[in-house]
Amino acid sequence: MSEVDHEALELATTWFIAARAMSVAAGHLCPSREATAGLYGRAILGLDEETCLAAKTPEQVGSRSLIDCLASVAAMGEATAAKIMTGVMLIAYADASMHPLEVRWASSLASAAGLTEASFQACCVNARVIATMMVDPHEAN
Repeated sequence: MSEVDHEALELATTWFIAARAMSVAAGHLCPSREATAGLYGRAILGLDEETCLAAKTPEQVGSRSLIDCLASVAAMGEATAAKIMTGVMLIAYADASMHPLEVRWASSLASAAGLTEASFQACCVNARVIATMMVDPHEAN
């Protein structure tokens, strides 16, 4: 395995911790939410497969807490933090509802990122648009 870029690894680790926290905040871990986290990391955050795999190792994520995740988000630029926020909201919207712990985690991330209300709302709208695009139009209502 070649050397993974430290900055990309930090982003990936932060993303996967934030995404996993949102994934379990609904009270259960759904495989589709985990798959969404991986796809979002690759497609929107631009992470390569090697970096994603390195970020998800027990040594990497096991050494971080949710407080570490929030500190990392606070240290990111606004554009990157907004992408993280949009991604976690996409995960929350995956089941068309938000549970109280999901709301709390979203609020904590938004505060750590220093997002304004307008920026936070933009992240929510973006997440809704992406979530809507992922719905199977042939599913029975």
